[in-house]
Amino acid sequence: MLAHDPRFAEFCTIVERAFSPGLGLSWLEIWDWPASRMGDNQNGVTVFAPTNDAIAALDPAVLAALEEGALDNQLLYSLIGHHYVHRLYPSADFEDGPQRTWSGSGTVELSLDPLSYGGCTLIETDIRASNGYVHAIDCVVVPDEIAEAVTP
Repeated sequence: MLAHDPRFAEFCTIVERAFSPGLGLSWLEIWDWPASRMGDNQNGVTVFAPTNDAIAALDPAVLAALEEGALDNQLLYSLIGHHYVHRLYPSADFEDGPQRTWSGSGTVELSLDPLSYGGCTLIETDIRASNGYVHAIDCVVVPDEIAEAVTP
């Protein structure tokens, strides 16, 4: 689903750059796996996906680092992981508070009023995918370690 929606092409490019070299298959193929192949057929996954416009609006130093491949895979994994939640999470179930992400380095705040994730406004919710949900956001959740890595 994510790979087939042109609104998320730039985010998919970042994901592919991070995961393809070391896995022998693309991350997008992993995203399309049914939840049962990921060992969790009860929960699935949810992605808060930044749109192409959100990627384009990134801080110029972060955007340049992404485009030039200047971030190591660990930083890319952290960036990507901040956009994924380990469960099916339709908007009807949203609760205010921190959300555990795939990043392994903490949580991202979800707010109901106004509806936001990591400070990004949710511009479309509940886009159904084969193994979860996609929620479109208007910015990129940039972990502190990336901001620190690109600051001179």
